[in-house]
Amino acid sequence: MKRMLPLLLALLLLTACGTAPAAPPPTEEPVIEDEASAAPTGAPGTDDTPAPVEEEEAPAAPVLSETFVTLDGISSYLRLTLPEGWTWEQAGGTVDGAVYALYPENDPDFKVELRLWSDGFGMCGTGVSFQDYILPDGRRAELATEQIGGSLSWTLILPKAPDAFTIQFCAEATAYEAHRAELELMLSTLDQGILAGLDPVKPAEETR
Repeated sequence: MKRMLPLLLALLLLTACGTAPAAPPPTEEPVIEDEASAAPTGAPGTDDTPAPVEEEEAPAAPVLSETFVTLDGISSYLRLTLPEGWTWEQAGGTVDGAVYALYPENDPDFKVELRLWSDGFGMCGTGVSFQDYILPDGRRAELATEQIGGSLSWTLILPKAPDAFTIQFCAEATAYEAHRAELELMLSTLDQGILAGLDPVKPAEETR
């Protein structure tokens, strides 16, 4: 029995000093990417996709029609060609002279008046601003404007030829801006001349 004890002790020591079994490799957890970070910036279908830019269409430039209006005085006349989409009507005579109203068909409240002043025309007033206005033929007219709140009073005083004519309107300033290009186009056709030797013609000739 005494011989067996050392043998058993030796076996136990050999077992304890042996190579330990290798530990299992650590388990790597899969990396889960966030869907937003996984998608490339600006890729279709993500919130970062730039929205298409819609360009606003510029309003079409006004064009002239074949309609013209002529207002005759005693010895001279005033003639304008209307923009496309405009019409006119005789606004009646007054103690001062004849009145013709020109206006866009889609906005009949914006009336531009051609006026003949039998006894001449003069204008003054507090708050009225006067400035030079060069006509298509190079002559100098006078433009009088007055703005009270959102309302604009606009009067173009033409040089006597020899009758006195004005082109004028009173309207909301927003309406003036909406029709400004059409008004300027119409004024570019302004023709003022002498009736010398001609029989007066009915004002407001119209062709279409």
